[in-house]
Amino acid sequence: MPVLEDNALNDRQSQIVDRVERLGFVTIEALAEEFRVSSQTVRREIIRLDELGLIHRFHGGAGRCGSGERLSHEVKRQRETGLKARIGEAMASRVQNGQSVFLDVGTTAEATAQALRGICRLTIVTPSANIAQILFDAPGVEIVLTGGRIVGRDLSMAGPAAVESVMRHRFDWAIIACSAVEDNGAVLDFDAEKIAVKQAAMEVSRRQALIADSSKFTRSARLEIARLDSFDLIVTDAAPPPALRERIGEERLMLAAGDRAGPAMLSMI
Repeated sequence: MPVLEDNALNDRQSQIVDRVERLGFVTIEALAEEFRVSSQTVRREIIRLDELGLIHRFHGGAGRCGSGERLSHEVKRQRETGLKARIGEAMASRVQNGQSVFLDVGTTAEATAQALRGICRLTIVTPSANIAQILFDAPGVEIVLTGGRIVGRDLSMAGPAAVESVMRHRFDWAIIACSAVEDNGAVLDFDAEKIAVKQAAMEVSRRQALIADSSKFTRSARLEIARLDSFDLIVTDAAPPPALRERIGEERLMLAAGDRAGPAMLSMI
């Protein structure tokens, strides 16, 4: 797994990663023009980011890593930790003692796991070994790992065994993460096997919640998980673009507060 050194990404490197995430491929020429630097400078930045495993260097430009993982899990965990924590706290405020929850993989889901530690008599089923580690010593929380094949650097599990395990349960909440939400209401991700686990959880849950930081509203991905209409609750840190906000509706949208005092809800279902 790539590990960042003590010096974090500089501003230009972060912007290059963001553009590769959003566009899939960028050319050295276009980046040099945008940043008003030489092609050699951009090439050095791309080489460094490739060494860190954040992007893949191609002749004349850079693209997403071939695994389909847009950012390394370690880097995702380090970025925007405050807003992810607020999203997690907001989502946890809707979970009640004694409920059964499917909790998806990813850094926002991990932040949600941290926030769920204080809820008693909770059963959490997850395909994430990281989430199991976060919760293993939480009093009154029963953890069930789905099993299945490890499919990512985030130690997530997928495949037929994971789907079959999920389908044996009945959840009060399916808490689902994603890579992107498009204006047309499509909720998207990259890995078909992971998506199958998410869809199975949604099928056997009384309520479905989407946890997504606001950057997901400006991105795209290859495969559809579901439509926004399939979710009872959408939890995010900032108001979505107008078209998406209208599609979601005030009654299903929950915004995390800008401070740690507690979540601020636009509305409740």
